Amino acid sequence: MNLYEYWDSLSAECDNFHEYAWNHLDDFITDFEAKRSKKVVSTYFSGLGIASPSKMTKYIIRKYKCGRVIKNVKPGQLYKVTYFDSEGSPLAVENYDEIIRDSADVGRSGTRYFVKYGNAVWTAWFSERGSLFNEHYKILYDEKQRLKGFYKMNAGNSLQVMAEEYDYSEIESGMVTCLFTNYLGKSSGSSKDIPVGYKGSPASQWKYVIEVNEKGEYTSLTVYQNINGDFVFNEHVDFE
Repeated sequence: MNLYEYWDSLSAECDNFHEYAWNHLDDFITDFEAKRSKKVVSTYFSGLGIASPSKMTKYIIRKYKCGRVIKNVKPGQLYKVTYFDSEGSPLAVENYDEIIRDSADVGRSGTRYFVKYGNAVWTAWFSERGSLFNEHYKILYDEKQRLKGFYKMNAGNSLQVMAEEYDYSEIESGMVTCLFTNYLGKSSGSSKDIPVGYKGSPASQWKYVIEVNEKGEYTSLTVYQNINGDFVFNEHVDFE
């Protein structure tokens, strides 16, 4: 299986989960009600925000909003409520961004559930009216429960995949590698006959070499971009 076939297979897996989620909303709600233990209110964030397993997304995606925990919601403020189970794993994220006419309050527009499906955790985002959005995340862990893969995909045979994939083989030396791929399998003017990194490829890739201290904290990263099949230095960032 080549890389394009691999990403197409992920997209197909997303389509299968989407179909599964359509038929299991009641089960998701029941499981959520049975397991919810902690509730956290936060500012409005991008993606999975405070529920995200990734430490790297904020460095990869420009204008990404991580969100911050708040105690009080101001009138008219958009916010999210995240629920966790007793072990600290996220169960659901409620979006409060529905503007209520002639009111200072905002209403809940939808809920994103975290669901065990196959060998991974997936998210299913439903509107308050019960419609299922086509955006899904897949979260995959290794045998040591470290983040192995973090994927954002759209169902509907769109062949769109944003992937963070992690390599811990050099962690004893204080280094973790994250390979980020943005794949648009149906991008106009692209061809799967063109290798990744070359002009006309439907995918672009960056490699993030992350330095990690003894506490597991990221101290710096070096970024390389795939250009014509080789990873070429782009920038180095030290964290305070």
